[in-house]
Amino acid sequence: MIKQEAGGSEKEQVKWSEIMDYAYIQAMIKQQETGNRVNGSFTPTAYAQMVEELNTNHQMDITKSHLKNRYKTLKKHFSQWYDVFRGISMSGFSWNSSTQLIEAEEEVWDNLIKSKPEAVSLKTKKIAYFDEMLMLFARDRASGAHAETAKERNVRLNKNENIQVETIKEVDDMLANNEIHLENEYVDLDDNIHDVIPPPFSQEQSSCAKKCKSKKRKFEDDDEEEDINSKIMKSVDNVVGAIREGNIIFDRAYPREYTGEEIYRELELVGLEPHELPRALNFLATNQAKARTLFSCPLQIRMGVLKDMMGARD
Repeated sequence: MIKQEAGGSEKEQVKWSEIMDYAYIQAMIKQQETGNRVNGSFTPTAYAQMVEELNTNHQMDITKSHLKNRYKTLKKHFSQWYDVFRGISMSGFSWNSSTQLIEAEEEVWDNLIKSKPEAVSLKTKKIAYFDEMLMLFARDRASGAHAETAKERNVRLNKNENIQVETIKEVDDMLANNEIHLENEYVDLDDNIHDVIPPPFSQEQSSCAKKCKSKKRKFEDDDEEEDINSKIMKSVDNVVGAIREGNIIFDRAYPREYTGEEIYRELELVGLEPHELPRALNFLATNQAKARTLFSCPLQIRMGVLKDMMGARD
């Protein structure tokens, strides 16, 4: 914990390590799968449980504010990567869990770099926890309200009730056409809605009529908005699922080889004594298949599994 003076008062800041990030990301996925994340935001219950879990199981000293700030940082880092690939198909690209790099043939990279020169840095830039970050943030980067009015948007989109989005490119095309926007949390459903009231009505009657019509249209647009966004989000989920399935196939074809640093980091989570770490690290480094088996097990049983592997359990 780093303490700083800010405005005359002592303020504590957390220096996050990669191990802490991993534990936090796993905790967020757990809360998301439990249903404690609503409309992209974690509930107070989720934050309370994550604070307790991380402080108890991982010897951290954090608060809800620390988690919220780190969430913003992680999301920002993911967005910087995601936005570079906007507007292009992910075909030909895959994430290597061993090297933590996005990989593709040189020709594929060259085509991307021609259209987006900033992508050249991604060839050698590691992206940790890709699958997990995709689960947490991909929907946020492809959701939101439209910039045009609800009336204009619904007329256009309802021409085709069967909205089908099967690739990231199709999602990005919708972004480019202003059919969806990033990060917006609401839509003003009354924009540019003008009602013409016949002259015989009094000013008071005219005002009442406007309010009634506005409310009626707002309720109708609310229903259409929910239906359309539901279809879009379902399609985005399908894209995420397809990418994750592709990574699983890639991992099976090219089994992961853990580096010494990666093995050490994973063993720290197991809770071994300092003098036990060197022997365990050497054992797993020379038995990569056992390392993959061990690190795919739930954290709470890894100690027992490791001792069985090394023949140290009674």
